[in-house]
Amino acid sequence: MAINKESLKINTDEIKGRAKVAAGAVTGNKDLENEGQIDRYVGQAKKYLDTATFRAKDLLDNGATQASGWIDKAKSGAEGLIDKVKK
Repeated sequence: MAINKESLKINTDEIKGRAKVAAGAVTGNKDLENEGQIDRYVGQAKKYLDTATFRAKDLLDNGATQASGWIDKAKSGAEGLIDKVKK
């Protein structure tokens, strides 16, 4: 399986959320803490979506390659039968 370049990106939403949660906890600002939690959840959701997208593309690429191989085999078989009929 290829490396998922999307997973190598820094998840800024998650980092920003962690910072807001920490700042809110230190200052006693619950609204900032809650905003940070939302940012973290958004970051996690993006990460899951990126992973799902990458896996879906990988499956499609593998399926296309496999289908191409089957088509090539079918063509070879058909050409062989045509050659036999011509003889």
